[in-house]
Amino acid sequence: MVRKPLNVIESIAQSSLLGPVRSRKDPEPSPGAWVRILRSYLRMTQAELAKRTKIAQPYLADIEAGKADVRLGTLRRIFQAMQCDLYARPEPTKRLEEVLRGRARAVALKRLKQSIGTMAMEGKAPDEEMFRRLLEKKTDEILEDKHERLWAGDDE
Repeated sequence: MVRKPLNVIESIAQSSLLGPVRSRKDPEPSPGAWVRILRSYLRMTQAELAKRTKIAQPYLADIEAGKADVRLGTLRRIFQAMQCDLYARPEPTKRLEEVLRGRARAVALKRLKQSIGTMAMEGKAPDEEMFRRLLEKKTDEILEDKHERLWAGDDE
């Protein structure tokens, strides 16, 4: 698989994901809570908003209560009816570099265990410190090879 280079917009978006992970101390309101907050501020009833978006009022109530598994397109229609745009973007729960290194390390560990098993049968298994160094070296090699498949056959 040949990867095409990122354009400027994609590079900016990717760099925003690679920055520090936001603190979760003050959680964002849920989409349903935002609907309720904005609707109330605009002095719009659920029935009025439901009519503007062509969805059933009980469904809108479920969305606001967080009881409905709402589609992004439906949320977009709801917010547009309140003169708002909706943007969806991922918020990493941990640094993506850590996720990538952790996955590369898991692949390296799996490969090393296979090799070490064979070496152990021959009485040539490395000690714990040597194993750690080998693991870090193999992890770095995997990260350097952009063609390495890190998620193939992953059941997690």
